[in-house]
Amino acid sequence: MRKLLLWLVMVVLMVALILGGTAAFLYSRTGEDALPQEPVTFGETTLEPNGWDWVVPVLGDSVSKNYQSPTNLTVQKLGTFTDTLPQLVLPEWVTRAEVTITAPDGTTWQAGVEDCNTYTYTQNGAYEITVTAYHQENEPPADPQGWYAYRAGYTMQLTPTVTLSTERAAQGSVVAIMLSGILDGEPSLDTDLGDVWFRKTTSGYMGYIPVTYNAESGDHTMTLTCGSLTQQITLSVSKTEYGNASVEAEEESGGAEEYRNAIWPLYTTSESEKLWSGAFQRPSAGEVSMGYGVVQMVDGQRSGQSTGLTYAAQPGETITAPQSGKVVFAGMLTLTGGTVVIDHGCGVKSYLYGLQTVTAQQGQTIATGDAVGTAGEEHDLIYELRIGSKSVDPDKAILGSSGLQYRESE
Repeated sequence: MRKLLLWLVMVVLMVALILGGTAAFLYSRTGEDALPQEPVTFGETTLEPNGWDWVVPVLGDSVSKNYQSPTNLTVQKLGTFTDTLPQLVLPEWVTRAEVTITAPDGTTWQAGVEDCNTYTYTQNGAYEITVTAYHQENEPPADPQGWYAYRAGYTMQLTPTVTLSTERAAQGSVVAIMLSGILDGEPSLDTDLGDVWFRKTTSGYMGYIPVTYNAESGDHTMTLTCGSLTQQITLSVSKTEYGNASVEAEEESGGAEEYRNAIWPLYTTSESEKLWSGAFQRPSAGEVSMGYGVVQMVDGQRSGQSTGLTYAAQPGETITAPQSGKVVFAGMLTLTGGTVVIDHGCGVKSYLYGLQTVTAQQGQTIATGDAVGTAGEEHDLIYELRIGSKSVDPDKAILGSSGLQYRESE
């Protein structure tokens, strides 16, 4: 019995020695190369850690090794940015981050992983960024747990720039206007072409200028104002040759005042965010029986001009939303029959007239291709695309060649 106990003690000691030796060996071999190696970058420059605290598992949860260095006041110099906004790039090992940017006037801005590149620069001068990047997910179990701290200084010296998606546009077009750089206000554009809504982008603002079917051809001088910035921009409008089409005289159905009261107020309101994405879609599978801008003739006399696309929709056909957005009107009007208006944001709206039935509901959030109603025989199906009160050619948006598709990722 004593021999058995002695033997067991010796086995336990041997196992302990083996485990201890293994732990000591692994501990000695665990170096700083076990820490995350992918760098954090800002403005395409690698940031140098100025403090860290890491725990590296050596033998499961039993043995670990610590690497620590207290943060200090050292500031890494990154230089001056004159033509681009610096972006913070966090590698995949970062599970959480604390980001602080201090502006020249001493104000601070804080963010995390998801919104670390949403800061708006409103002044030139010397900035400082501090970042604490954490890894706190124990997957896989052998992952180091801890953080790196970074501190860097840089100077912003950006001059505002204004870019048009095109400097020469045909009647019926949409021209995007992009404003980037250090901006100390919100932009507005004074132009005779129509109202322009601006949306916030990562580098500044984007707006959309309507060039309707009867916009005067030639140069249009526009005045852009944004805080202390005032700049004149010239857009050249070229004439589009629209055809003629003979139409029957419309019977007086009344309802003009009802239409004005329901639809015209929509011209002056809109969601501030861009709700569309990519090319627009046809609302009907029917052929286009009258294009945008076509001059309508009754008994040889001009009676008007088409402000949208008229579709030869089959009775009972499901009519769909040309793009995503919010339904701001859905109902029956004496003048236009079933009517659905979808706000795509930034002043851009789709107007669908001539429906037999309306299934969309006012206030509904709608996606591209969702059903809004059905076509009938009493009215023609008409699709108008407007920015504010000005109509533009829907076909350009459907083809994806409109200014509405200019640099959409901004």
